[in-house]
Amino acid sequence: MTTRVALHLSGGLGLRASRVLLAEAGIQVGFLSDDPGHEGTDSILSVAGWDALAVSDVSEASDPHVKEALAFDIPVAVGTHLPDGYPVGDATVVTGAALGSGLAAALALSVSNPSGEPVDTQLAWTVSGQPLGMGTPVTFPEPVGPLWAGRAESPLLRRPQVTCLVAPDDSPWMAVVANVRGRSNGVANRTLGVVDDGNFLQAISISAALVAAARGAYPPGVNNPGDPGGVYLQLARAAGMEIAEFSSERSTGD
Repeated sequence: MTTRVALHLSGGLGLRASRVLLAEAGIQVGFLSDDPGHEGTDSILSVAGWDALAVSDVSEASDPHVKEALAFDIPVAVGTHLPDGYPVGDATVVTGAALGSGLAAALALSVSNPSGEPVDTQLAWTVSGQPLGMGTPVTFPEPVGPLWAGRAESPLLRRPQVTCLVAPDDSPWMAVVANVRGRSNGVANRTLGVVDDGNFLQAISISAALVAAARGAYPPGVNNPGDPGGVYLQLARAAGMEIAEFSSERSTGD
């Protein structure tokens, strides 16, 4: 069955995301803008009849399309953060779909043990900017490596014991690290990391969130990209995102 997704993405993100989406069999892409679209896509005026909508952000230009989608109960993936107090109702929205914070949250959820007692979680991601000269040290996968980071708001608002760190970086790379420590028979430490060209990783991230939303991976309400069934990460991996993982376990005794 064909998955029909509508895009209202600014700049080069629309072109890159459409290439990612069209590389997957069974996906139809429509563009909602004055842009005539790209090869293999359709120019559309309405989201009615489509399975999901992706927007770079909720702006004056995209807001009418977002509201139309929500009125038709069509899931929406927002590349940045949803404005505070934005009315969603019973519709499904994925926020932070093109941000490192959203990817970090998805990585953390993918290794959390639902039957174990959570101990703590640390998420870190890079943003574009001049590197800090002090702060909390974070080691990202190469070629980004170690950076100083400052504190950030957690994308996992319903989870306790989450430390979030954001590290400005002036390279073209985007990097994310999630360290999850949880208790079962022992204390298991799992660290996942992702690094890639920032533009490419943003396109993969929002495309995976969009298709996962179209296929019902998220419940009604506001969600980060991580979903209980892991559909988002499965799609992101299939699109070319590689995840490095390290795990260790230490017995705590009786």
